[in-house]
Amino acid sequence: MERRVIIEGVISQVSISNVGELEEFDYNVDDLNESADIESFMQEIDAYAQSGELNATTDIKSYRVMNSEDVEYCAKSDEGKEVEISLDDFKLKNQTLQPIKELLENARVGDIIYLRKEQGRGSYELSLELEDSSGEMSLGYFDCSESLDGYDLLRESYYDVVCDTILPESITAGDSKAVVENFLFEPQLIYGELYRVIITENGEKSLDRVALPGYYFQEASRSIEE
Repeated sequence: MERRVIIEGVISQVSISNVGELEEFDYNVDDLNESADIESFMQEIDAYAQSGELNATTDIKSYRVMNSEDVEYCAKSDEGKEVEISLDDFKLKNQTLQPIKELLENARVGDIIYLRKEQGRGSYELSLELEDSSGEMSLGYFDCSESLDGYDLLRESYYDVVCDTILPESITAGDSKAVVENFLFEPQLIYGELYRVIITENGEKSLDRVALPGYYFQEASRSIEE
């Protein structure tokens, strides 16, 4: 049988990419002191992101996530009968942070990491193939306390964008993985930060936030439908 799952609320599209791999990107972040230079710098990165070039030419990890308190409506539909449910009806399954860690491990000292977050209202409609209606559903969840200790969380603040969030597209039931049938998204805020890959005094590779104000892109909201 087919089950439909509907989730509505505030969604964040988060991506972390190594823009140091872009040959066309020739800015020196140490020379960015004026607000006009910062704006030009961030607008150029935004253009790469909008065109899809970041996805095609850089090492990038992207996620669509939601904070549990931002889920405004959740329902399941079996045989066309829609019933409202809550996140408590899902078994939470911790998602690994290893893909993000590997991106940072593969980056070279001096590379620039670009963190981008698009946030706005959106909705999901997903489908699952189940043997019967009693099948338990699992939902992916980033529980950073299992992957990072308190020191890591303080030092590596860029993990904040995914910590303690759910991933609607990760819903499973038995051997069935959810398929996104419809996704609507209206970003209202687009935010960017830059980090430089450094070696700490302890000889560990880490990210140092570039001393620029977090940049908010002033763009008109748009809708994306899949």
